[in-house]
Amino acid sequence: MIKLGSFIVELFRLCVLLVLTLFILGGVERLVYQSIFGQPLYNWSMGLGNLLIFFMLYRNHFQFKGWYKSEKNVKLPILTTRIITVISLGLIILPIGLSLSL
Repeated sequence: MIKLGSFIVELFRLCVLLVLTLFILGGVERLVYQSIFGQPLYNWSMGLGNLLIFFMLYRNHFQFKGWYKSEKNVKLPILTTRIITVISLGLIILPIGLSLSL
């Protein structure tokens, strides 16, 4: 019963962290793109890139700071972390290329 309770609290914590992370990253990206291009720029690819960054952050850092403890909690391999980082940064930068081609 304690395991179920800690899982539910951890699930709520995950949702709060997801919303906060996406809000902060989206705001920073809009601010940077507005200062560079003079208008706020946001695309679906940036949201997907932010989700990938959150996934990487959660698996490598946040899951070890929470209430739910399990022997299955392991960090992502370094190669996977690097691949996710490159893909997410590419998705975040993609709207620049799309706006320049128009």
